[in-house]
Amino acid sequence: MGDTSPILSAPIGALTSRGEQNVMNRRGMYMGVVALVGLAGSAYAQDSVSNLGTSLPGDALSPWASQSQRVSYVVDLTAFQTSWGNEFGIAPLIKSSKASSVFAGSMVSAQYLSKDMLSGVPYASTQYKAWENAPGQGVNPQNNATTGTVNAPAGSSNQFAAAMAEFATSTGGFNYNGLIGAVVNYSPADSSRLYVTRVVGAVNTTNDTTGDSSQLGFGSVDADGNLHYRADAFNIVGSPGLPSVTGNNLYRTSLLSRGNVLNQIIGNPAGLDATTALLTGSSVTHNTPNHIPQSAAGSAVQAATNFNNQYVRGATSPLTADSTHLGAGVTNHRGGLGSTTSQVLGTGVTTFGILAQTGGNTTSFDVFSVNAAGDVIDKAVVTVPASVTDNSDGFVLNYTASAEFRQYASQTAARGGNGQVALGRDRNGMGLIAATMHENGLNDDFSTQILVARRNPGTGETQWTMAAYIDQAFLSGNSGKEVFDGSGAVIGVLTPLFNVTGGMPLGPSMSSPVIDAAGNVWFLSAVELFNRLPGGGSDFDNALFRAVYDEATFSYRLELVLELGSVFAGPNSGLNYQIQFLSIADSNSIDSATVFSGNGASHTWNNVPLDDLSNEDPRTSGGFVLQASIAYDVDGDGTYDNGGGVDEEYNALLFIGSMIDAGPQPCNDADFAEPYGVLNFFDVQAFLQAFSAHNPIADLVADGQFNFFDVQVFLQAFSAGCP
Repeated sequence: MGDTSPILSAPIGALTSRGEQNVMNRRGMYMGVVALVGLAGSAYAQDSVSNLGTSLPGDALSPWASQSQRVSYVVDLTAFQTSWGNEFGIAPLIKSSKASSVFAGSMVSAQYLSKDMLSGVPYASTQYKAWENAPGQGVNPQNNATTGTVNAPAGSSNQFAAAMAEFATSTGGFNYNGLIGAVVNYSPADSSRLYVTRVVGAVNTTNDTTGDSSQLGFGSVDADGNLHYRADAFNIVGSPGLPSVTGNNLYRTSLLSRGNVLNQIIGNPAGLDATTALLTGSSVTHNTPNHIPQSAAGSAVQAATNFNNQYVRGATSPLTADSTHLGAGVTNHRGGLGSTTSQVLGTGVTTFGILAQTGGNTTSFDVFSVNAAGDVIDKAVVTVPASVTDNSDGFVLNYTASAEFRQYASQTAARGGNGQVALGRDRNGMGLIAATMHENGLNDDFSTQILVARRNPGTGETQWTMAAYIDQAFLSGNSGKEVFDGSGAVIGVLTPLFNVTGGMPLGPSMSSPVIDAAGNVWFLSAVELFNRLPGGGSDFDNALFRAVYDEATFSYRLELVLELGSVFAGPNSGLNYQIQFLSIADSNSIDSATVFSGNGASHTWNNVPLDDLSNEDPRTSGGFVLQASIAYDVDGDGTYDNGGGVDEEYNALLFIGSMIDAGPQPCNDADFAEPYGVLNFFDVQAFLQAFSAHNPIADLVADGQFNFFDVQVFLQAFSAGCP
């Protein structure tokens, strides 16, 4: 298990590539809310190792130290290829925090990638720590060598955010929880270099030797850095001299407003830093919250569900709670909210989706669109039929009454992730809704399938297919869905999780799905890869897949993105690192640390127009994050041992994105024509043509009208000239 596939490995010293991309929509580039790009958000020195020459203590940062509350650094992507030969970039964006003296870092739980992206904004920090091909350098002042700084690039940037939850048994034996966020900027002309501002969003203890005042559950984050989460008093022991939380609580923290003081979540909201208490002391259990992005709503609006079948939302306390989100026939909702900024139903600034019951088991989707205040303006209920066919290979599964969407179960309500339902919209305007079915209705069911509904927002007509499947008939010789290489040859099949674990846990065998801008479905699954071992034997691993969407046949074919054992070159650390663990299940259910629909972008990379891309183009994904255990080959011997040697192992949030840049960009609103960076007659001509044709790129005021005010904005920008 865990062998390295050559097609997925990058040689040490691999350089980030420079590509070209179509010119972006100018209004989206400078004025509007854009696509979501992927990031991960958490701890500290991402692609780095300590300079101590031992596996411990490592170079992870303390979550309590004042100098660790806000740290800015650069991380560079490394190019790698999928089984189809498509090139992506990867980087260990952040590591988990060090809360115990006996481990290099904390465990990672739920993660989230912002569903919006900002364009034309300043960099979040003015300076960033930066190191290249430099083992031992990083951002830990005690355990890294001295590291230089670089200024933020001139001009504006694209911005997105991400965050993750982490937990550990601290040095003193207490239950530590932390929420680590990151606001990430990049130049559209160089999207392979990410400028990360990492912020400790919240913690539940004062230090590593005191008890907990709360237990935290992570929900979501938007591109402005608004962090949404819950807290309760489950099994807490109290923190000396501080009031503990009681009941169920919902919070929002502004990452970029955080200072160097500790933001410990306690029972007194007045003692919190840059944090708004939206709900305190409720006796009703609330799921981990989602949100409407500030860029779409004008303010940071939280959106959540509770165990009273209510949809809870608002920007300030008290929140509004009602059941207006429930569609016809829905008797109960289940789990947290999945979301997208795409108009799945054809309306709204955000679309939410949640698992639902319509009288029996959880076999339906409740989908609803909302306005900027979070109020429901449209809704639909989509229920799984008794039989679903995989349109790519003809596999048919006839479901019994036991079948159920079960990835809302166990700890997910309190810990995340968000959400179980993935939402998207394809290039033809069709709504896409997906979730993972457990064929036997068990929390640890190995027989799982990702079912996708395609719904016409105008007529409501709905079709079904499978993006992936593993069936219990596997035991009698039938296989799971096939995986292909770039030539179309079969290189493996999806397989039950117990073939990877050797027995326990049995399942689930795949994570919840993520839908990208083209309708492709991303997920983690157990897989059997053929001819990987000496003598031609199969290798059984957990791996990341992209199910590539075909609109014409409403079908999906599987592309292997990366797998357990994959090795990559770290351009910052100058060392190779290996993926050593990818989580799908815990001991009895879905793991909160696996992939949920919030782990990936629903927009294109760098805001390139979707019409210019094929579905398998890497830029159809605005970015993707997943947590993994990685080990650095510090001694360069080609092995990744972490049992007392010098190699270092960390729990990290990996980021995967495109390596293709935007190329030269317009300098301002008047720079309509190439060559960009120069204003002349051709820019005037291009603007007037777009204005006369009522092309949206000429709507410079972004009010849906074409009038004198758009001309005024153009003339002012033209007169100002390019920098």
